[in-house]
Amino acid sequence: MKNFFVILGGMGSLATESFVRLINQRTPTTSDQDYLDYLVVNHATIPDRSTYILDHSQPNPGPQLVADVQQFSTLHPQFFVLTCNSAHYFYPEMAAATDRPILHMPQLAVEEIKTINPSAKRIGILGTPGTVKTGIYDHFITEAGYEIVKPTPEILAETEALIFEDIKQKGQVNPHRYHEVLRRMQEDLHCDTTILGCTELSLAQEQAPDHPYSISDAQSILADKAIQLALQGRQKEASQS
Repeated sequence: MKNFFVILGGMGSLATESFVRLINQRTPTTSDQDYLDYLVVNHATIPDRSTYILDHSQPNPGPQLVADVQQFSTLHPQFFVLTCNSAHYFYPEMAAATDRPILHMPQLAVEEIKTINPSAKRIGILGTPGTVKTGIYDHFITEAGYEIVKPTPEILAETEALIFEDIKQKGQVNPHRYHEVLRRMQEDLHCDTTILGCTELSLAQEQAPDHPYSISDAQSILADKAIQLALQGRQKEASQS
């Protein structure tokens, strides 16, 4: 198989399923052969990223993420996508372990804000405590000229409950809780656009999109970029044959 990409997922599995669904739904198709070629690595047993980021005495997922990149690089994919925001904490080590590109979801999500909301100035970030507190998004937000708005402890706690209790533990989205954290980011903290910096939040957006708030959905943007690159690779191959 040529011109395929690798989805590094399983963090969590429901969010990875949502990402694959987006890829298939958004790819222009009229037959089976129009769908994209990709491998899904659902490495669900990788230790929790946020837990380790906040407490280095906990199991470190970094070596397993690097090992996955090394293992699947031997198949020569066109590129990798990493469907976990918190896992981008380990991006430098992962990128150093391969000669294949790894798309950077936080960077893409910030770059897309200029299209989503051209007048935006204050950008909120929602995600796991590990993502929010270690500033995985911060550099990209400030470099783009925006003001960073972090959630209050109360909003972060509600977001954490949505991610870990509702979705990861119960396997369901709580639309009211999802809409409420978005409302509080926009109305209470005056965010112009809020980044969904966790793929479980992207799953919530997929299932409960009926709200009026401006968001930058990192996983959705990553899916669009993956489709664009995969189709370009297919076109290049066709032109050379």
